[in-house]
Amino acid sequence: MPINGVVGTFNYGGVRASTTGHPPVFETGVVKADNGIYPAGVVLAKDGDGKLVPCEDLVAETVQGVNDAPVDTSVDTVAQYLVHGTAREDMLVKGAAATALTVADIAELKTVGIFAD
Repeated sequence: MPINGVVGTFNYGGVRASTTGHPPVFETGVVKADNGIYPAGVVLAKDGDGKLVPCEDLVAETVQGVNDAPVDTSVDTVAQYLVHGTAREDMLVKGAAATALTVADIAELKTVGIFAD
């Protein structure tokens, strides 16, 4: 009798910021309520209350990670975010205006273990 070593398969659904170039490490955290929609790929920081918000300045603020899937803060209370691994460079943005990251911003992400691909 042959042995099939496949125990199961896994498939990411929907739009995701993470890639499989490096095994992703995720955390979940509470988002600031009624703070708009956090797109997949937005860099996150914590506000004074410890809630996740879009990071405006990657050098001045402590980066928590990269939001992995869109979050509507008027409905959702938590976000899953990438804290270590590889993220799609074309999806990485910062701030409430979802501004594209600079070369310096991408270099700053590397210091916290997030790599743009």
